[in-house]
Amino acid sequence: MKKIFYTIILLLFSIFLISSCQKIDPLLGNSNIGGVAELSNSENHENIKVSIDGLESSGEGFSPINTISEIGKSITNSNGNFKIENIPAGNYIIKAEHEGYFPTKQFIEVKEESEITLDSSLILYPLGDYGMLEGNVKFIDKSIHSGILLEIRTPEGEPLPGMFTFSNEEGDYYFDFIPIGNYVIYARDPSENSNYSSDAAPIIIENTKTTNAPDLILRKAAEHVVIFRDLAPWSSPDAIPNILIDIGFTEGLGINQYEIKNSNDINNIDSFDPTWAIIIEGDQSTSFYDIYKANSEKFDSFVNNGGTLFWIACDNGWNGGDFTGTLPGGVTWRDYYDNYNEIVNKTHPLLYEFPNERYLYGNYASHGGFDNLEDSDIENPVVFIKESTSYEQYSTYIEYRYGNGRVIASTTPLEFYVENPKNDSEWFVLLLRRSIEYVFNMNLSPSNIVE
Repeated sequence: MKKIFYTIILLLFSIFLISSCQKIDPLLGNSNIGGVAELSNSENHENIKVSIDGLESSGEGFSPINTISEIGKSITNSNGNFKIENIPAGNYIIKAEHEGYFPTKQFIEVKEESEITLDSSLILYPLGDYGMLEGNVKFIDKSIHSGILLEIRTPEGEPLPGMFTFSNEEGDYYFDFIPIGNYVIYARDPSENSNYSSDAAPIIIENTKTTNAPDLILRKAAEHVVIFRDLAPWSSPDAIPNILIDIGFTEGLGINQYEIKNSNDINNIDSFDPTWAIIIEGDQSTSFYDIYKANSEKFDSFVNNGGTLFWIACDNGWNGGDFTGTLPGGVTWRDYYDNYNEIVNKTHPLLYEFPNERYLYGNYASHGGFDNLEDSDIENPVVFIKESTSYEQYSTYIEYRYGNGRVIASTTPLEFYVENPKNDSEWFVLLLRRSIEYVFNMNLSPSNIVE
């Protein structure tokens, strides 16, 4: 009997020893994050501090509340390898820092019980002249504005440290250690399946100074589309409807549906619902444009109240129409046929994988340029593409805010290239598709175009 008793005791003791030697996560369901951080000008990447920053806990994991806090940290070895353990599920910013270098940051979404390896290295560049940035971003229909993700990018795409942060409860945010230069600040809701569209604004960072960024607004992405046209642009009546159908819309009057209206409807409808997205197709008649001009206050009010307008502002096409009015906020364009357009915002997702090393070529690449952005009553104008052969080199694809809404406009005959595969038609068709996806805050289509 004693032998059996001692055998049981020995067995229990052995189990205890084995268990005590195993690594057990103190918080079940948490995840581990690994990767590489590197100094851009050194072969030795040791002693780089890598940390995970999240927003202060509300008692239910790391829900966005107010204060950005350090959740976990690690130090790299000589090869730059690091690992941070026991991170709860949530949205975070991973930061690498080392004395004498610009810190670099990357947004990361952590799922439960995951072993995460970063896809790319965190690269630190030697410290130089820098400034700071502060600003405010808000959800259009909320009273708490924490957890909005802010990112600074350079339009030109030159190597830079990653620059991310979160907004606090009031929507305030702050960046330090920004290399001096011209940038675009982007704001988006990182929540899964978010129905808020992003916002952006150009900024200038000066040495030792704190720049105040223009206010940013995240508005609800539209769920219903109204297309205005009298004529099929460039004999391509299905160019836009087919894209809408392909991304999940059907024809009708409800949510995730589209309808096609004409200039009579512009005259007869008293006001436009700001929950719509309005698309004005290109290559319309002069009579269509004149009716728009006579009713332009309706479109101004639509955008000002939070609506989204995507206008293919390309007149003087096959249907011979000439537009002499203004877009919301007083924006105008002057006519100019350009075969070549230059991409100037090379880091925006709309133009991801586009051929930045050359011009976009078409017959024509654009029919005009927006010529008064600096004098218009608009906010946060962002230029994506511009003319290349004109003296002025006016912009040909823009986005801006007017009141609580936004306008996306292009002078490129985008519908033309759907039925006329020539020149850089594949890129222009992709731009048309991505523009529509962008309006609805959808994932943007990959290029799949072989140069």
